[in-house]
Amino acid sequence: MGHPSLSVADIASHYNVSRATIYRRVKDGTLTAYKLGSRTIRFDAGEVAAAFKK
Repeated sequence: MGHPSLSVADIASHYNVSRATIYRRVKDGTLTAYKLGSRTIRFDAGEVAAAFKK
């Protein structure tokens, strides 16, 4: 795993999905959200690519 570097906005625009879809994937365990502060979460690029593989 690399450093968690993708934000919700990054994922939503790159994979053309809604923010709700990303949060749903976190809730069902498909994605792991890494908290970097009280309001900041980031995602691992490799894990995101695997979860949204087309």
